[in-house]
Amino acid sequence: MKLSFTTLGCPGWTLQQIVENAAQMGFDGVDFRGMLEDIDISRRPEFTTGLNETKRLFADYGVAVSGLSISARFAVVNPVEKEKQFDETRRNMELAAKLGTRIVRIYGGRVPEGYTVETVMPILVKNLRQIGDEAEQYDITLALETHDDWTDSEVCARLMAQVDHPRVRLLWDLHHPYRVNCEPPEVTYANLAPYTVNIHVKDSVLNERGQPVYVLLGEGDVPLKKMLDMLLQGGYDGYATFEWEKRWHPELLEPEIVFPQYVQKMHEWLKYSSK
Repeated sequence: MKLSFTTLGCPGWTLQQIVENAAQMGFDGVDFRGMLEDIDISRRPEFTTGLNETKRLFADYGVAVSGLSISARFAVVNPVEKEKQFDETRRNMELAAKLGTRIVRIYGGRVPEGYTVETVMPILVKNLRQIGDEAEQYDITLALETHDDWTDSEVCARLMAQVDHPRVRLLWDLHHPYRVNCEPPEVTYANLAPYTVNIHVKDSVLNERGQPVYVLLGEGDVPLKKMLDMLLQGGYDGYATFEWEKRWHPELLEPEIVFPQYVQKMHEWLKYSSK
């Protein structure tokens, strides 16, 4: 299982710092979820006019771009809004192909007003099939994250079965189905494993108001080790991507502290799992 981090955890780092630290800290890849002031990197000079230099930088340090994580959501009804989501996805699929990565994370998003998960499902299925067809030309797999109103693993499994498209799969955020729905890991794994092409890893505890507070890996009560064991035993060999949401929560610890701790803890867990 390869290790990566999303750039949510280092919103103040330049591209040079991102790549250097990834290599020095022992990561195999970087998943881009914004950089500096931009959340959508597809229009930044490092990924347009300077793309060749960016690719050389990654190659020189032996670090891969493990994926692009974008804001596009597909449980949308309004045609104008839908086209915005498709446009963002197209730009980033083209960029991902140029960077040599094959995973672009997308969302279902919030259920639109006047709909339920069940009534919007056919619309989401249609939209995902359509963008999945477009992903073919870029050799990209779109990974819909267990996020927003799509954290119930049984619902996600039904969604994937109905979409039935080889270019549309799931990103299993190990935190959300457990924390939001109190799902036993065995249930989540059984539902999601056939469709999982990427995972997000983060740990938390609940505060006195019942809200999750992110903590260092292994210091929370999310049964991550059990989930990772099941994934390994099931043959998962993709990236385990550390999602430290410092861009959204500036009070969180600095990446210089949490990123190396993630690598150390994951190596400990994965080594134990392989015995």
